[in-house]
Amino acid sequence: MVIEVVDNHGVTNMSAELTRRLNNCTTARLATASLTKDGLTAIENALSLEPRRLNVKLLVGLYNGYTEAAALRKLLTLQKRSGGCLEVKIARNSHFHWKVYLFTDEGRSAAYVGSSNLTGDGLGAEGEFNLRLSGAMGDRALRNIADKFDRTWRKDSVPLTQWISDHFAPVSQQSRKSLRLIDPKIRKLLRRVHAPQPHGQRRGTDHASVFSYVKESTKRSTNNDVSDKTSWDAKRWEWMVFPTRAERDRLRNAGSFYLAQDHRLGGRIALNDVCDEDEFGTEDGRFFIAYRKRRGSVARVINKRSLKLLRDGGLIARKDDLWRNRTLGNAYQALLNKMLKVPE
Repeated sequence: MVIEVVDNHGVTNMSAELTRRLNNCTTARLATASLTKDGLTAIENALSLEPRRLNVKLLVGLYNGYTEAAALRKLLTLQKRSGGCLEVKIARNSHFHWKVYLFTDEGRSAAYVGSSNLTGDGLGAEGEFNLRLSGAMGDRALRNIADKFDRTWRKDSVPLTQWISDHFAPVSQQSRKSLRLIDPKIRKLLRRVHAPQPHGQRRGTDHASVFSYVKESTKRSTNNDVSDKTSWDAKRWEWMVFPTRAERDRLRNAGSFYLAQDHRLGGRIALNDVCDEDEFGTEDGRFFIAYRKRRGSVARVINKRSLKLLRDGGLIARKDDLWRNRTLGNAYQALLNKMLKVPE
């Protein structure tokens, strides 16, 4: 038997692993303590493949109400459409906390045991740790996992019904409201532990200021996620999202940055201080920074007069040069500081 680690770091993540296994196995036994709609994508896609030779048993926990009621509703629909290929049960134990995924095909088995729930973050975000065990179906460890799952499936679970889904919905909603209040406080605490120098403080000459830009707006779903998972809107902080950590860290590590924003009214330039950071999956990317305009400075409208100042100072040759990320030297910083009335 081969044992390997899957920790959602780099190209190896549980989302890709589950997709690959579900598309190539005949039997899947899946157990999760928490479930969200975006955690069901791989299962839904695998069930749609023709010919369907897949049988999926999914055991779901209601631990602390973290499972989404919408995910249970979706499962009821998928189960009905599957023609018997999908069976869903709810664990009787209110503290059920398993994250176990077992796949079998042609005498071979693979099991994943660890921390990843069937949620978007559990399957794709860093911070998870899972062991992948692969070998013959008769291997002792794999056989024990299958036996334990089957016993719990038979004796300690009940079929998912519309009644369970309907009555669980208000519990799930209450739990998610609590999480929205608690999660930002925990993240703030951890940031203070690991970053004794507050965000937004000037980092010294070894971190040059950055000239960046924003041209595209984010999707409504991303705006909703930021509102739900952070307190940035309440603090009136602006934010940006990036597809890669490196792009986000470039601005975060600088601590402050000049930002040229392009919009239909012409745009503006401002000096901003980084206030916060976060990571969660959205349609637009998963790496965020929150920022606010430097106190005491102004945001300058991009118009003929401001463009002339930038051209005369050598920062740009034409307006299009504003939409180019770069690190600024002291002379250009001084030019922008004067233009934006940045306090000494």
